[in-house]
Amino acid sequence: MKRLILPLLLLSGACAAPPPPTPEQRQRDAASAACRVEVERQMRFRERGQTMRVDEAESRLGSGAFIGNPMERSQLGARFERDRLLDDCMRGAREQPPVPASPTGSGRGS
Repeated sequence: MKRLILPLLLLSGACAAPPPPTPEQRQRDAASAACRVEVERQMRFRERGQTMRVDEAESRLGSGAFIGNPMERSQLGARFERDRLLDDCMRGAREQPPVPASPTGSGRGS
């Protein structure tokens, strides 16, 4: 019976619900989501231009003129650029002072 106590305690600890997020964690998660949306929007715009450039080069020079797949190279560069933009955005979000909470009164001197 004593051998079963430790595994049962470990299992009961694993089933416990995680603690609720703190306001700082919620704010960080919201900033992260906003940064991801903005960076994805920027990258979609850039990728559209890069795809047009590759298509134009292939039509002018022929698709066999490149060694390797230029889309793979540009996609790898785009991934690094996306990560860099996301890091910059998150760094900027961390440097901004927290937004003060609004007063609980209903306004007009209350």
